Amino acid sequence: MPNGRRHKIELPRLILAGEDIVGSIGEELLELGFKSVGVLTSKTPLQLLGDKIEGSLKASGVEYRFFLDNGQPHEVLRDDFIASIRMKMDAVVGIGGGRVLDVSKLIAEKSNVSFISVPTVPSHDGIASPMVSLAGGRTRYSRFVRTPQAIFADISVLVASPHKYVVSGFGDVIGKYTATKDWRLAHLLLGEYYGEYTANQAAECAHIMMRKAEEVGEGTKEGIRALVEALVNCGILIGTAGTSRPCSGSEHLFSHALDQFRAPSPHGQQVGVGTVMMSYLHNADWEGVRNSLIKAKAPTSARELGVDEATLVRALTLAASMRPDRYTILGERGLNERAANALAKATRVT
Repeated sequence: MPNGRRHKIELPRLILAGEDIVGSIGEELLELGFKSVGVLTSKTPLQLLGDKIEGSLKASGVEYRFFLDNGQPHEVLRDDFIASIRMKMDAVVGIGGGRVLDVSKLIAEKSNVSFISVPTVPSHDGIASPMVSLAGGRTRYSRFVRTPQAIFADISVLVASPHKYVVSGFGDVIGKYTATKDWRLAHLLLGEYYGEYTANQAAECAHIMMRKAEEVGEGTKEGIRALVEALVNCGILIGTAGTSRPCSGSEHLFSHALDQFRAPSPHGQQVGVGTVMMSYLHNADWEGVRNSLIKAKAPTSARELGVDEATLVRALTLAASMRPDRYTILGERGLNERAANALAKATRVT
């Protein structure tokens, strides 16, 4: 975390976005100086892209070994993967969704090698950020790990993503609307470090995606590309700020609280609904946020998230306790049940 006087900024060496990126991964890795890599992926990306990626690695002469994500919690890392990486590999290449990328970051950190990000769904800004979000009992905490040395965003792959992941990414970007307001509030009330440049950039990402909501909802290539660029930019802003503050605030705390009840919706969808409610508390344009989610065909209510009203209200009352170190519009004590009920009803979430 920055201390207000100094912090380290680490940025990716390469960001490659466009058509048929997957087919040139081997060539790009070799040009970056990586001659041997461990590839962590999951079943679906392996089935869809495995042959193409393997062909590219073979053609370029990059040595490789595939590892299948074992579905264990983030804290349970692949010992066989780590041993192989430490012995002879230059980098961990994570190919998949948020979970695979997070585990790949942790393995790269533990193995002291570079991390390469190859997202297959545009579900959240972790595709470019140097952070992972981990569970710690009943709370959540963010941990800095490896800044991706390279990000390969293949739009032809990402545009085929299931819509639930697309709107998850959309909701995650929209969340910057309230995250930046929470950050400034903590600065004004508690003297917390505040980076005006990164805050403004993150907020602008949210505003741009609000304007692109219909294209995202229709799943157009232009809309998906804009979303991917916003997610990558937000991830980089976390590295620039030295904190997740520009991209994660009270709306994320609400999502983390909802996760305590095994909520069925992807993280970013919950963040989107949280942003509607937290915008209301900030006396900001909550209706504009809600309308953009509707245009993107994203959830705006408890029912659409697949949870009952009581669970959603309970999550609102627990949200502030998810990260006691992070001051937001929810204050130190959070919302009581009466206030949470009133908030959910006022914003038409229940």
